[in-house]
Formats: sequence, C-alpha cells, structure tokens
Amino acid sequence: MAHKKGASSTRNGRDSNSQFLGVKRFGGQVVNAGEIIVRQRGTHFHPGDGVGRGKDDTLFALVAGAVKFGMKRGRKTVNIIDPTVVTEQAVVTKKAVVTESV
Repeated sequence: MAHKKGASSTRNGRDSNSQFLGVKRFGGQVVNAGEIIVRQRGTHFHPGDGVGRGKDDTLFALVAGAVKFGMKRGRKTVNIIDPTVVTEQAVVTKKAVVTESV
C-alpha cells in the first residue's frame, strides 16, 4: 500500500455526522407523551416524575404535561407536571409585576 500521495488525491474529506444533542423542550413548555425532552450522552439530566430514559440516555415524556427542570439529591432532574399549574403561576407573577409597577 502506498504511503505517498498520488496525483489528484487528498488526505482530507472525512467528517462525522452531527448528533443533534441538547434540550429539545424547555421549562414550562407543554409536551405530549412520547415527545423527546433532552437528547444527551451520559446522564447530564436525570429522569424525574413522568419522564423515561432511553437506552441512549435520551429523556422523553411518559405523560402529557408541562416540563419542569429541578434538582434532587444534587442531580439535575426533568419532571412532567400538570400544565394548569404552570399557567396559574404565570398569571400570578404577571399580576404581581403589574401591581408593583403601579
């Protein structure tokens, strides 16, 4: 096998496909069962209530609801909560801001 470059050849041209990792649904967003929340290598985020973990450490929703990120025992966790709780919290915070500014 030749170790020297021949005419019209190159040593470049190799690359790997991107893996499209990262958080796909952020805190407060509503998801349906089966939707991917986080694609990751290793367990940077751990599954919490209503969240499953695939064999490639992908986190996905087991139930429909709103995404909530949190901490438990020093680990970052992802939970699915009732979406009405999220909208009620948003309404309360908006009212608080409006009353404080007046």
